[in-house]
Amino acid sequence: MLLEKTLRASSGRQRWQVKFLAIGIGAIFAARLYTGSQALLLHNLHLELEVVNGSALFVAGFLIFVSIFRGHFLHTNIYLSETMLYRSFTLLIVGIYLLAISALALATGSVQDNLVLALRAFFIFLALVGLTIALLSDRLRLKMKQLISRHFKRSEYDYRNAWIAFTERTASMVQGKAFCNAIVKMISEMFDVLSVSLWLLNEPQKNLKLGGSTVFSEAQVRELPGFQDGAAAIIQFMRNRQIIVDLEAVEAEILKRSHVAFFQDARIRYCIPMVSGGNLLGIITLGDRVKETPFSFEALDMLKTIADQVGAGLLNLKLSEQLHQAREMEAFQTISALFTHDLKNLASKLSLLLQNLPVHFDNPDFRKDALRSMSESVKKIDGMCGRLSIVRERLELHPVKADLNKVFRTTLAGIEAILKAGLIEDLHPMPMVFLDPEQIRKVIRNLVLNADQAAGKGGEIRVTTGTQNGWAALMVSDNGCGISKEFMDQYLFRPFSTTKKQGTGIGLFHSKMIVDAHNGRIEVESEEGKGSTFRVLLPISGGQGSGFRVR
Repeated sequence: MLLEKTLRASSGRQRWQVKFLAIGIGAIFAARLYTGSQALLLHNLHLELEVVNGSALFVAGFLIFVSIFRGHFLHTNIYLSETMLYRSFTLLIVGIYLLAISALALATGSVQDNLVLALRAFFIFLALVGLTIALLSDRLRLKMKQLISRHFKRSEYDYRNAWIAFTERTASMVQGKAFCNAIVKMISEMFDVLSVSLWLLNEPQKNLKLGGSTVFSEAQVRELPGFQDGAAAIIQFMRNRQIIVDLEAVEAEILKRSHVAFFQDARIRYCIPMVSGGNLLGIITLGDRVKETPFSFEALDMLKTIADQVGAGLLNLKLSEQLHQAREMEAFQTISALFTHDLKNLASKLSLLLQNLPVHFDNPDFRKDALRSMSESVKKIDGMCGRLSIVRERLELHPVKADLNKVFRTTLAGIEAILKAGLIEDLHPMPMVFLDPEQIRKVIRNLVLNADQAAGKGGEIRVTTGTQNGWAALMVSDNGCGISKEFMDQYLFRPFSTTKKQGTGIGLFHSKMIVDAHNGRIEVESEEGKGSTFRVLLPISGGQGSGFRVR
């Protein structure tokens, strides 16, 4: 009967795999039934009929082999019903319990004292009463069903696909609102629940705020009757609970009865705590499922696992936001320190000027120097503001086909007169490169001026252009003080990090940002006391360059 049901229930490829197995085993039963019926009817054993049994066994074995070959050794999953597993598990536990009681009773069986026998009988009586109480315990039955559902029963949900979907939907979420909306939508689709809301715990005010919902907006939440009192009651009820709470259960009867209107209008049937690091971060609330289908133990376990994962995700977002704010504050403090120092010097200069102004106002030379000082101070302030805007503004490129050598010469024309060190040019022919001339001029200007400050008066700057392994290369070298290895490894291209007394540490950061935007790179070689070399590499469209190669 089981073979026939299996064959009837199978279809497609599975039926193609198992039909010869069913026919083979059925053939053995049919042959044995025939030969056995002959012996029963005729009351005589014919050894010739054993040939039928042997032949049937040979044919059946061949058919079973064919089925195994088709099915690749029958990789078929067989699952027992949850009721069967629960009852078997219960019988197993009861059997082990009774065996333990029997062993204890036998241990005292050698003693024939009447008092000992009475105590043994009373002990067995207490043990059976305790077993009865345990079997009627709702908590024990719930834990047994959860154990069976988790370890023995066929999975209702494909956890692998569920976590892949969870990761795909939330991996790119860096804002709490988008993260919460993605979670409630996923839960609604996975469990067929139309009403799903995610509430975040606002700890200072000890109330709930809406993170995401499939039915409510923030304005609609504020209009819910008794929202403040209901939210406070939920927080108080769920704070020390780690499991899902069904408001229809006995333990939540008082909570629901005291805020009936709120729970009905908010469409709350189940409350799932989101806990991370031992702290309650929020609550996921669900209404009834479509057609009011009850949640299975595996579904509830899946929901709790999702809630724990969401709690960890929310905690990470919260910590990331705090870290971001701390970094912003650190950057603000750094900028403030740098700009306060420069502005303080300018303020002192202008203050001294104003003090002397009433005394020397009639002196034309003084007025001329005063105007020049004020003009220079304004230029310095504008320059500081310009350097600050580099960090906060978005870089936009306007690339054109240009000659890097020509870009360098136009840049040098604007700064050559202010250079203290000697400049040596070693320019070689190069193919045209797609670049933004204005932005690349900023890079060249910054590298040459840095080299000039490092080399100083009497020093030497060498600028070399050429190609290097398919890249357009511009190399700026100096024989100045060099850079320490520690500073190169940790701080060189970071904003507000500099080795110069009056520097802001923005120039190299901005230069690297420009070169990176061109899909290029900056390479640095330096040795303290011997000088530094900065090599800018820009991609050449069309492949390998030719001619001189920078080394």
